[in-house]
Amino acid sequence: MTTGSEPDCELEMVNGINGIYYTRGLRIVTPYYHSRTSFAKGRWLGRTLADVLTDEFKSFSSEQCKDRAHKDFQIIRDDIELSSAETSTAEIQNKDIIKTTFHKHEPPVRQWSSDESDTKNGDRIAGFEIVHECSDLLVLNKPCGIPIHPTGQYYKNSMVEALKAQGMNVFPTHRLDKVTSGILVMGKNPVTANKVQHQIRQRTMRKTYLARVEGCFPKTLDRISPGDADFPTATEACADASRATKEESEMYTIELKKQFPAAFSAARDATTWFYPVKYFPESNHTLVACQPVTGRTHQIRIHLARLGHPIVNDPFYNKIYTKFPKRLQFILNLPNWDNTDLSRKSLESYFQDFVEEADFAQGMEAANNRRTCDDCGVVLYPDPKLQDLELFLHAWNYSDSSGELSYETSIPKWALGS
Repeated sequence: MTTGSEPDCELEMVNGINGIYYTRGLRIVTPYYHSRTSFAKGRWLGRTLADVLTDEFKSFSSEQCKDRAHKDFQIIRDDIELSSAETSTAEIQNKDIIKTTFHKHEPPVRQWSSDESDTKNGDRIAGFEIVHECSDLLVLNKPCGIPIHPTGQYYKNSMVEALKAQGMNVFPTHRLDKVTSGILVMGKNPVTANKVQHQIRQRTMRKTYLARVEGCFPKTLDRISPGDADFPTATEACADASRATKEESEMYTIELKKQFPAAFSAARDATTWFYPVKYFPESNHTLVACQPVTGRTHQIRIHLARLGHPIVNDPFYNKIYTKFPKRLQFILNLPNWDNTDLSRKSLESYFQDFVEEADFAQGMEAANNRRTCDDCGVVLYPDPKLQDLELFLHAWNYSDSSGELSYETSIPKWALGS
């Protein structure tokens, strides 16, 4: 999705970094041209770029592919860049390098600091709160609303690139969704990063999250008052086994960009322990500590939804807010799609419903947006709302079984009260 700020909005340049601005609580990267190169693949040899594009991108017409081959691509042969006319007609040869140039629109992210250039002011770097730092590790309290590393449309609007702009090269050791906040462990070198990743794979690292969920969670007691200075540590919050709720149900993903049946991943075992921390009667919400034993995609969010206590502002797994109710209901009702009485034909029918549901949601959004980029012609969607860039799920504590590593963040505001 391509977004663009309104042209008449108030913009504040970020610490003199050209092309990056703050506006309305968002960090904006102005569109820019970006080039990348790659070696020609074997299946492309002896064919023109237009032929290759037509074959690789079925959604584009042959005329669109010819136009893109002329405007956006260039063949580099024996260190010589062919002209646009030559690139359009040349047959690709072995060892050719294909250069792609495109107009990049990065989605805005949530502004996390008023001063990113404050590289080391005690407890911050690039505006991010430092939880721990030594010669090999940098542990940060990740803000919500920003991806960790370049992915998809995000590049400059990522934590890794923001840190790099301040002279800090890091290697993330684990995932956190864009909308999730909390502990982020990064190595300052590949060796340290690989060591931590190995510990995670061996399940010697224990992770504790905080989530604010709908309703009164099972076994909840009025343990603390909102804003209480004696807020428990992660260890204390999960100490009473008699108050724990264990959720064991399988996980899988449904990737609509893939074809059926490859879109359905294999179901895998998943286990999460939940401990109620505090009930907020005025909102009928519960603050819950969550300890995932496995590390499946969206595991905590799905397990909470299956228990009937979704995260209060979850845009996908909370039935109140989701734009994809059919897909959500399928995931909640069928922990293992491959272990049911559904026929292949029925499963394919469900998948088609999911595709149509997603297309409808995207079409509704596009119908309300008529602005296009003057340079590249893509549709410019409105900037996201701040509340859509925050999920009430926070990585609170990371520790290993030996006790050698243990990191805990401060408590997010939404966890302290109504």
